[in-house]
Amino acid sequence: MSRPGPDPHQPASSRPVQAARYWWQRLLHNLPQKFLALLLAFGLWFVATEDRRANIQQTYDVALDVRDTTGGQEKRAIDGLNPASVRVTLSGSRQRLGALNASDIGAYVDVTDLPDGEFSRTVRVVGPDGTRSLKVVPTVAQGRIDAELSRSQPIILSVTAPPNNSVPRYVLSPRQVTVSGPSQVVDSVARVVTVPVTLLQGDQLETRLLALDAQGQPVKVRLTPASTTVARIDSGSLPVRSVPVRLNTPPGNVRVLSSNIEPATVRLIGPEDVLAAISSVTATVAYRSGSFSSQPPLVVPDGVRVLDRVTVQIKAETK
Repeated sequence: MSRPGPDPHQPASSRPVQAARYWWQRLLHNLPQKFLALLLAFGLWFVATEDRRANIQQTYDVALDVRDTTGGQEKRAIDGLNPASVRVTLSGSRQRLGALNASDIGAYVDVTDLPDGEFSRTVRVVGPDGTRSLKVVPTVAQGRIDAELSRSQPIILSVTAPPNNSVPRYVLSPRQVTVSGPSQVVDSVARVVTVPVTLLQGDQLETRLLALDAQGQPVKVRLTPASTTVARIDSGSLPVRSVPVRLNTPPGNVRVLSSNIEPATVRLIGPEDVLAAISSVTATVAYRSGSFSSQPPLVVPDGVRVLDRVTVQIKAETK
């Protein structure tokens, strides 16, 4: 049975009191049932969201950083940091950890005020808000602190053979690169080369640079700039001819038992009429008794250039 609302015929001064009494009675009406319904709704919500509130654990591979706030004019660099990354286990809600990336987590070693040389420091982890760091593996990182060195070095062009008989010409921009890093590492850089490129006449291409040691292995340093622009500027093809290589006649007191020429033919460039008259070129070997290898000079006419280098293997004896 519904209760009557405020009487519209009552004086205006008594209407607020009557309205308040009316809504208070409405609030108390079936109060136990209302309270029970509220408890039931809260219980259902609590059960439904329990999985989202529960803390879980998740592991991330995090790149290791080095912090160095040591004062002074000399710049310092870190070499041989080991490991380069660590496995960090965080605890937090499923919703919070599910939204994280490894880049959101900080893992570092602090080498501030340590002297130059080898170091071993504890790894520290800074997790985002709402998470807790449980474990980091490994717990210690090693490396070497060294003075930072920068030096300028020419860039060596690396190109594949052109697709025709042209003799290509290239220009680099820039032609120099600044190599920076720990002094011991920079000192091991023997050359800086371009990634091999193939260019047609008139083409240009920006290509990456690589720092290599004396054995041709990559060296991890900073290169400024990290790339260079290669442009091919030759305008046309020049005459190129391939001819066989012959050995010069050994002296009378030496007998050649075996010989091998690699490559057996070489490419020549020069005036077309001069090239047409060349049937072979002679490798001038300094003969001696025994087995030996050499890269002898090749005899060619003036104005002609040899594009290949010849290696000769000789086995000879004295007569």
